[in-house]
Amino acid sequence: MTDQYRRGLDVELTGFGQAPAGDPELRVLSNIAWAIRRSILWILLIGFLGGVTAYLLSYLSDTKYTSSAKVMIETRVQTETQFTPQVSGLPLSLTSLESELQLLRSTDLIENVVDRLELHTDPEFSGAETGFTLSPIALARRLKNGLVSALSGGDDADEGGDSGQTLEEMQREATIEKLLEARRIEQIGETSAVYEIRVSAKTPQKAAVIANSLANEYLFVLTRMKRDDLSQSQEWLATRIGQIREDLNKLISDLEAHSVETPYSPEEYATIKAQRIKAEKRARLVNEELFVLDEQTNTIQLLRDNGNVAEAVEFAVQSALVPQSTANNSDDAQAVLDSALEAAQRKTEILNGQLATLNISINTFKDQQVRQVQHDSVTKRIENEILVAEAIYRDFVSQLGRRAEQGDYLDAGAHIIETARASVDPSEPKRAQMAIGVMIAMIFGGLGFAVIRELFQTRLRTTYELENTTGVKLSAIIPEVRKDPPFETFFTNDGKLDPELLHFGRKLLASSDIGLRTLRNESELTTSQAAEFFTKNVDSKHGQRFAENGCMIFSGASAVPDEGKTSGLLLIGSVCAQAGYRTLIIDCDTVTSTYRDLSQLSVEGLKHGAKHPASFQDNIVSTPQDGLDILPLIGPLEDEAQAKEVGEFLCSPAFLNLLYSLSDMYEVILLDTPPLLRAVESAYLSQISHRVILFARWNSTHKNTVLQAMRELENAGVRPSALVATRVDMKQVRHYGDPILG
Repeated sequence: MTDQYRRGLDVELTGFGQAPAGDPELRVLSNIAWAIRRSILWILLIGFLGGVTAYLLSYLSDTKYTSSAKVMIETRVQTETQFTPQVSGLPLSLTSLESELQLLRSTDLIENVVDRLELHTDPEFSGAETGFTLSPIALARRLKNGLVSALSGGDDADEGGDSGQTLEEMQREATIEKLLEARRIEQIGETSAVYEIRVSAKTPQKAAVIANSLANEYLFVLTRMKRDDLSQSQEWLATRIGQIREDLNKLISDLEAHSVETPYSPEEYATIKAQRIKAEKRARLVNEELFVLDEQTNTIQLLRDNGNVAEAVEFAVQSALVPQSTANNSDDAQAVLDSALEAAQRKTEILNGQLATLNISINTFKDQQVRQVQHDSVTKRIENEILVAEAIYRDFVSQLGRRAEQGDYLDAGAHIIETARASVDPSEPKRAQMAIGVMIAMIFGGLGFAVIRELFQTRLRTTYELENTTGVKLSAIIPEVRKDPPFETFFTNDGKLDPELLHFGRKLLASSDIGLRTLRNESELTTSQAAEFFTKNVDSKHGQRFAENGCMIFSGASAVPDEGKTSGLLLIGSVCAQAGYRTLIIDCDTVTSTYRDLSQLSVEGLKHGAKHPASFQDNIVSTPQDGLDILPLIGPLEDEAQAKEVGEFLCSPAFLNLLYSLSDMYEVILLDTPPLLRAVESAYLSQISHRVILFARWNSTHKNTVLQAMRELENAGVRPSALVATRVDMKQVRHYGDPILG
């Protein structure tokens, strides 16, 4: 197929002559669009009938009335000095609103209303009264219950009947489920704190009573939850007050015991402090005196070492280390200085002794003060703990008193702003809405089914699908003739066929893919396999080709039976005969032969003909069409031996000899071969033919089947010369977006 032909074909296959449909996604979308167009009338009709049916069935459904009550949650913040903040109104968030909505939908809330109103004795809710409903949920639940009952065999019902308590519990659970179905709770607005409670029942008064009971039960549950919280907090406060009282008593005891162990009185502590100060002052004076004495000693020693003995003696006298009289009466200055240094040393030892005594006293006084400070800190800590415990105790006692007074005045935090009233008009069934909903659902369901069916279908319907699967250009089509089937009409109506059928047969014969006139001018066989077979297997006239005798052999192939192959070959043969070609159809279809009734060939005759091919000429059957003969090789269907013998004969050299002998008598030989996927001789017969015509039934043959058949031909080294779409419905083909077939 040329690129130009492919591009033109892609444009035409879109169905609208726009962008090429070579893109697989665009082609899929185009096929889906055409599938919807083909089915839209049926889909609309089925949807309309479904809506009408739903509207009529609504008259058999139970009539119900709906009443609604509205509850508002308190959103104002109240600051009360006499009551605890956590039981007053609090600002609400989206999370808290959703939580309240879930509380309204609670099954326990429904259960309390069932028990209070004794709805388990009401036939409408207990299940004792059966009715018809079109609700999808109710229908699904009934279907589920029916399946469970069928699978269990009624054992559960028998077990429930053994015990009255078990039956009552089951009836109660059924009532709760019924009421859950009958009530609807919705939030008014997206951020509103108002909720609407709607209940449906067969009587308007019952619906109003149940709706108001649900609202009151919700308020009661809120109050009970707050009272439970208040009771728990009171219990905790009472327990905590007792613990604080015990801790306070223990702290007081510890303080008294600690006070008894006081080491010093305030007067004694003041005396210790004063004595420590006095001792520290004396220690400082001694340190100063030691420092002065040390400097004097160092000065005397320095003067002495420098040789200033007189000055050293004079300094010693000034420092009062030696008397003036001793210095004046002594002639030995060195002795005077030694005496001064010894006096300084003695004085230093005395001062050091005094300093050591003072340091001991100071350390003793410090230890006494530390003991007193530690005692005072412990006392202060105990006193502080007592103060804290007393404050907590007084606060808890005051809270406990306020909560005890508040228990009888708790607010639910929500209010009924609209009570339910008995409805005048019934709310169910909504016939118009139900009919429209069913119609829309069935239309969309039909559209979805059409799309899914189109996505998963594998039948060959368009030129692109046929050519893309086989890789062979579509040569022609053969329309479907329903009034007068071509095969039966041909033998009962003097060889006359439907004019439209003949028109398409002539178009097929004129196709270059068939190449009838072209083959007459060829000096070589089209397939090399055919030349090799005739060269090796023909007994007489070795190497002679059929083209030289002017005979052309065509093989009709199909993937599976009932593809219109036999009728197609009969049409081709009839058209060839009308065109002046002597034509012979050889029935080689060992699987689904249509010419069995015309065959007079026995097993013995077949064996004789295998040795003497000329004898088969006696079995040729003429047809009402001049120039067209048939050689039926297949015998009765029950004769399996003959069918097996024919299969072996078709693959033998004797069949080639038969073809050669017949080539002198006919210009066109058509081989009606068995389906490629049902018989092995089909590929062999295709090898010995000049042209192979592949027949595929329109909108019936599956893609995988044709692919397997093409694989069989490929393994045999044969490629079909022409592709023919058979039994094409000319009225329906235009709905597939293929202008070539349409």
